[in-house]
Amino acid sequence: MSAPAPPPPVTAEGMLPRGDQRIHWEESGTPDGVPTLYLHGGPGGRLTPGYRRNSPAGSARIIGLSQRGTGRSAPSAGAPGPVDLSAQTTGDLVADLEALRVHLGIEAWIVQGVSWGSTLALAYAQAHPDRALGLVLFAVTTTSRREVEWITEGVAALYPEAWDAFAALAETRAGFDRRDRSSQRLRLVEAYRRMVTAEDGTLVDEAVRAWMRWEDAHIGIGAGGPAAPHAVPEDGEVDEHARRFARLVTHYWAHDGFVADWAVPWGASPGSGLLGGMARLSGIPGVLIHGRRDVSGPALTAWELHRAWPGSELIVVEDEGHGGPRMAEHWRAAVARLVDASRPGPQ
Repeated sequence: MSAPAPPPPVTAEGMLPRGDQRIHWEESGTPDGVPTLYLHGGPGGRLTPGYRRNSPAGSARIIGLSQRGTGRSAPSAGAPGPVDLSAQTTGDLVADLEALRVHLGIEAWIVQGVSWGSTLALAYAQAHPDRALGLVLFAVTTTSRREVEWITEGVAALYPEAWDAFAALAETRAGFDRRDRSSQRLRLVEAYRRMVTAEDGTLVDEAVRAWMRWEDAHIGIGAGGPAAPHAVPEDGEVDEHARRFARLVTHYWAHDGFVADWAVPWGASPGSGLLGGMARLSGIPGVLIHGRRDVSGPALTAWELHRAWPGSELIVVEDEGHGGPRMAEHWRAAVARLVDASRPGPQ
């Protein structure tokens, strides 16, 4: 495998006003190149420079943004004290992307999404299929209830020691009962959502620590996973990024990604979510890249999307998990192919 090139420098950036929110965006690459949009993971992740090297800088206009409440966007969802997350829905994020497209004068773009970003990429493309030149989805998710239940409770079958510690805090501080199997039970993700948005700052930080330790436990399997651990060092303070991540991920996951009802107006069955809207992507090229060892997000979701998306390409890397160097190489190659296919021919 060839070593990735260093990320190209940022050539323009700004803050896009969106009501009470300000969305930070940046641009690199070639100003008159094929536009590519990068959507980071989380929810509650952040924009890191490495994404810029996954689009060909000589032929792509590379756009990235910090999703509302994250990174350099403001206000931060990780500020100490109570936060208002009422303007945090997938619909709000999709609207931000479309507003940014208009602001930058872009007709259509290639949309890339990593992990949660792949959910957002699918939601955007289903809402605005005429604005998507193609999609590249990496560590594929749709944030369905099935996926959320697996990543917060089902995967305990693989990490019982870590999950017991994770669940114990919710049992003692939020009323979660692991023995309750009824349909009315308190979900573990909801218990954590309540704790990380509580008014008690001590409880917030204790829950954030527990959530980030659990992230490290289940996401690290497979070669070349996340570049840095999520967990807050035992002797360190809970910082704004950790608080923001835990708040936003539990907020979105507790609401099944705010996508469960999106498919209904498009003629699909209620509750079918993004999978039910895949017909809207007919004719749009897509590449789905997933690691077989991704226990946090089993390959079933990527397979179901691929089957429902004629013309899409599914690449499963057998020996990697929620990311890895071979997956990243496939990512760069897929974006390069789509950029080449989208470039105007000779006049």
